[in-house]
Amino acid sequence: MISRNSQIFLLYLLLFPFFLSLGHSQGGWVTAPSPVLIKGATLIDGTNHSPLSNTDILLEGGRIRQIGQLENVALPSDAQIIEAEGKYVIPGLIDMHVHYDKPWLHRLYLANGVTTVRDLGSSVERMTTLRQEIAVGNILAPRLFISGMPINPRTVRAMGLESSAEMAVKLAEAGVDGIKVTGYSAEELREIVQVAHSHGLKVYGHTGPTRQPGASGPGPRLAIEAGLDGIEHGTSVLEGALEREIPLPADYSPLNWDHQFRYWYLPMNQWVSLKKLDELVGLMVENEVYFSPTLITFHRNFVVKGTGEWEADPARQYIPEDKPPPFGAFNAEEREQWRRNVELMKQAVLKFQKKGGLLIVGTDSPGAVFPGWGVHQELELFVEAGLTPLEALQAATVNGARVLQKEQDLGTVQEGKLADLLILDADPLENIAHTQRIYRVISKGVVLDPEALLKE
Repeated sequence: MISRNSQIFLLYLLLFPFFLSLGHSQGGWVTAPSPVLIKGATLIDGTNHSPLSNTDILLEGGRIRQIGQLENVALPSDAQIIEAEGKYVIPGLIDMHVHYDKPWLHRLYLANGVTTVRDLGSSVERMTTLRQEIAVGNILAPRLFISGMPINPRTVRAMGLESSAEMAVKLAEAGVDGIKVTGYSAEELREIVQVAHSHGLKVYGHTGPTRQPGASGPGPRLAIEAGLDGIEHGTSVLEGALEREIPLPADYSPLNWDHQFRYWYLPMNQWVSLKKLDELVGLMVENEVYFSPTLITFHRNFVVKGTGEWEADPARQYIPEDKPPPFGAFNAEEREQWRRNVELMKQAVLKFQKKGGLLIVGTDSPGAVFPGWGVHQELELFVEAGLTPLEALQAATVNGARVLQKEQDLGTVQEGKLADLLILDADPLENIAHTQRIYRVISKGVVLDPEALLKE
């Protein structure tokens, strides 16, 4: 007799090609993109160079071939010319923390100018198949980088393995682009890091909650000491800056998500030491640990969701499902406490940026954070924290490319790089919200109309 779980898994294997096909276009859409000439735009290339006005950009073979004044460039008859006077060109956006498990995500990310995503928690077998389908041009979707399932005691047991290090070996051999950890001791992390670094991979993830037996981290300081390359979520940093233990109710269960977010994380704003926060941020920068604060996931889940702002969000019409979170609703007083937590996370972001840290954009979408829209909202929160619009934009472009170790191909608009870029109707350096004023998205050298993508 086949178990119910086995039946579900077999059904999934049968239907997965169908789900992939939902994102297909005819004939392999990126195999041979026609040349594109963008004429007369203002180029904001993602570096620290000043914007270049009246600039032409030639895209050919999926790459940026020439930038400059190209009046006399020879073009084939099938070339597409985009008159871009009064418009602005920026690099394609990179979301470094998504859960890429639905076929309807493809076009929503692209419609919002997100041309690269990194999945942080899906089946490695499913993600390697999807990554290949996207790479060969069978699916209209952002470039995909994968981590497989995160390493923690539960996933190690589920794979029938003996240790976290053994799971790290399996993930590396399966072809992941990096390794995420969510439950480990400091010694286990050292072993995971040793395996990952021997394969040229980075290790990133949660560093807590420190009071969750069986699925926790040792805290950010010990994780940094053990070699962690990147910290995900602002809560990890707040937890490392507590000046005392948070008092918990007698019935607190560390394995209950609602308890975690209501009793452990929610009151952190009352116990964070700004001195310890500054010291921790300095330690991260000193050890070249990148920071993905995912401010928007806390803002949307705990401050906005359930309010009139949530109900009135026009992006909701494009989201086909609303998966309930693993925690209950928060009242007005609790939402205010979460707002204070987000404000403290913003302080950490600004301190990290000023000290020279490598800050990236991750949204933890989908869910309360709508895929694609969340990147723009994270940029706005970064600017509210005190970053300049250019610094925020770099967090969503060149910094992500550096963490992916793909800065030779992605993250800036420069000759020779891959042709992932956006054409905007307004200047994002004047107002970071203008990153949402997208005229055209160019992904892998193919010109896409964001309005048409949303209609599909």
